[in-house]
Amino acid sequence: MRSRNEIGLGGAAVYGLGDFACNLYWQSLSLFLLFYYTEVVGLPPATAGLIYLIASVWDGIIDPLIGAAADKTRTRFGVYRPYLLFGGPLLGLSFCLLYYRPPLEGVALTAFLLGSHLVFRTFYALVNVPYAALSGRITSDPDRRAQLSGFRMFFGALAAVLVSLITPAAGQGGYFLTAAGFAVMATLLFPLVFMATREPPTAANAPPPALSTLIGSLLRNRAFWRLNLGALAFAVSGTILTKSVLYHFKYVLNDDRAGAVALAAMGMAGLITIPAWTLLSRRIGRRGVWIAASGVGLAGLMGLSWLPAGPWVTTALLIVVNTGFLGLFFAFWSLLPDTVDYGEQTTQVRADGFVFGVAGMISKIAMGVGAGLFGWGLGQTGYQPNVAQSVETLSGMKLLMLMPAALGLGLCVALMLWDGFARAPRP
Repeated sequence: MRSRNEIGLGGAAVYGLGDFACNLYWQSLSLFLLFYYTEVVGLPPATAGLIYLIASVWDGIIDPLIGAAADKTRTRFGVYRPYLLFGGPLLGLSFCLLYYRPPLEGVALTAFLLGSHLVFRTFYALVNVPYAALSGRITSDPDRRAQLSGFRMFFGALAAVLVSLITPAAGQGGYFLTAAGFAVMATLLFPLVFMATREPPTAANAPPPALSTLIGSLLRNRAFWRLNLGALAFAVSGTILTKSVLYHFKYVLNDDRAGAVALAAMGMAGLITIPAWTLLSRRIGRRGVWIAASGVGLAGLMGLSWLPAGPWVTTALLIVVNTGFLGLFFAFWSLLPDTVDYGEQTTQVRADGFVFGVAGMISKIAMGVGAGLFGWGLGQTGYQPNVAQSVETLSGMKLLMLMPAALGLGLCVALMLWDGFARAPRP
């Protein structure tokens, strides 16, 4: 019955535009918000990291709850699609609030920034979790799922390029206006995804599973937990690496403008490497992509450790490292719907929204932990904003950028090669 609703290649491309919209928000949050907190608002790095951590934990908590609520939704538009149509405008408004700097100071300012961050995370989950869960409903074909993941990541990388190029050009006073422009663009895209996708009729007629049933089914889903252990490793380490880039270029290489260029170049390279990972998965499988991507990232980190420092060499090697992380993200999101199928086969319960919600919880808490660790680690180096740093501080900042990433990628390789993991259901 689900085959009648299989999405075509053109529909898969339009579906991927939803990730462009989501990543206008997410890439700004990931690449610039912590920098905005410390360099523009003037928060201490530990405080900025704590805000990010609390918001990420909150995001993680509500993701499975929203996923479970979405699984219970029954409308004539489907189970997950209505959230794109009605949640998009609320998400756009909350994103603008994220970059509004009120005339407050001290504890009041910190409380406002935390509150606005929590509001944004709530509405982001309200849209993003059902959007991601759609990928398990609109096709059951493994190759098409790989294409969906490829389109999503391609458009996500395109959004990263746009965010990286436009946000620094706005200057310190332009963050709010830039956020408003991104919000308008993203809000207009979600209705297109709504119209291009269809859900199986059975989704509207089947009785919604109870929350206890969803939890019990997921606890028995070995494939899901093995896959998400790897996601935890690369999300924490990748977050620390990404958040280090602007600080590394500004203080270690004394070229803060080149830092924004490096982020844009990393995104632009993704427009090439993501289709390459998609094609490669047809030859070596998605598990093979996972292992190969981890190796590519580790090779780039070795180069950053050993080769002479310089903006261009550093940018090139960061592109290599980012290529590895993008391969891991591609493999993860293309394999995740398979774990939904595995859970349905073993427990007779299908719960796309809840599974994707818990996966989002794990990844977002991991990113929050990464941001919190980065803020704490940056403070431990002796960092002070907008002044020349000591030799010891510069050395500590470089170590902070490289060491967690190396550990995370190494753990990803170990997890996938682990004999128990290797025997888990494969695509």
